[in-house]
Amino acid sequence: MNQDFTPFTVSVYPIQQEPGIWFASYMISEYRGGAERVVANVSMRHVTHGSEAKAKQAARNAGDGVVAHMGRQSFERHPTNLPTQCV
Repeated sequence: MNQDFTPFTVSVYPIQQEPGIWFASYMISEYRGGAERVVANVSMRHVTHGSEAKAKQAARNAGDGVVAHMGRQSFERHPTNLPTQCV
């Protein structure tokens, strides 16, 4: 399991469009200085799934990919914000 520090979290919300048809939805929040800020709220209506579990997995994969990209951008702008390791 990856233990890299990131101020971002992904919340997953599958939505049932009609019986048996689900689409993925996710929200990305950033926590800094004791405050939460929503940085993305995405509904992926263009791709539907046959189950809630598949929609959840699609949302998780998409959200985690965006967070990974955002983390790299944040590091590139502020390379001194490296997490410290305790040995």
